[in-house]
Amino acid sequence: MNNDRKLTVKRLIIFLILAFFPFYIIVPAMWSYYGEPFFASEREDVAVAVYAVGVFGMMIPSCANLITRLVTKEGFGRSYLGLNCKGKMGYFIASVLVPLAYSAVTMLFLCAVQLGGIQESLASPSLKNTGLFLLNLAFSIVIFFPAFGEEWGWRGYMMPKLMELMPKPAAVVAGGVIWGLWHAPLTVAGHNFGVEYPGYPWLGILFMCLMCISMNAFLTLITEKTHSIYPAAFTHAINNNLSATVLLSIFGTEAAAEKLTDMEPMSFFMEYLAVLALVGIVSMILLLKGGKKGSAALDNAA
Repeated sequence: MNNDRKLTVKRLIIFLILAFFPFYIIVPAMWSYYGEPFFASEREDVAVAVYAVGVFGMMIPSCANLITRLVTKEGFGRSYLGLNCKGKMGYFIASVLVPLAYSAVTMLFLCAVQLGGIQESLASPSLKNTGLFLLNLAFSIVIFFPAFGEEWGWRGYMMPKLMELMPKPAAVVAGGVIWGLWHAPLTVAGHNFGVEYPGYPWLGILFMCLMCISMNAFLTLITEKTHSIYPAAFTHAINNNLSATVLLSIFGTEAAAEKLTDMEPMSFFMEYLAVLALVGIVSMILLLKGGKKGSAALDNAA
């Protein structure tokens, strides 16, 4: 192993330790304090803690990126902090439209398969629906900041390091698994899936890793094509703020919303994963088609 490769491995290990350590300490401590898996709690006094962990926890990867660069004297070359939108606007537009599209497709799939049919599950278009959608879309600007917190860590630091060490497909899979395992304490505490599904918590951790692999492919694609972290942060924010369930709450009927409430979370996430996997496969193909083009520009990107 040459010196450059050793240094990349060293920096990656330091980054991962810094990124993983907080959640693996904070979540068990909070579980002990509240006496229950707090992400699945129905207590109002726990809600603030859940929100704080969710928002501030998303900043951990960026903090790990920053500290690793300072400790190892790496500097901020290849930081992906440049906007770099000239000639790349298609990827910036895709960063908004793609998460809206796969969330909408998942919603329609959910209506068709689980909620009694698309026509029966969706309400007639109205100004109220349009207003709520635009409000949520605007609120994604607020969610952008914690989303940036994750993206500058995972796509702005981890993925370039992994792609230096292994082929792109292996890097995308490895990065997705790492990202999924980073969520593991939250998954065990009831985030996304609750705690009452068969195979808890291992099935939830597996699902999270598979979803992260699929999403990692698209996020890595738009990051590498633009040499900028902002498109990935846009996608992450919209993904979290305008998911299929949020869209259904805006455009769905009351009957559909009631059925969704009674639906097992795992059943929904299986359909979401099927749609997201298709996005991941297409993204991987496009990422591989790029080959090594743009590597020189990447080295100079700020």
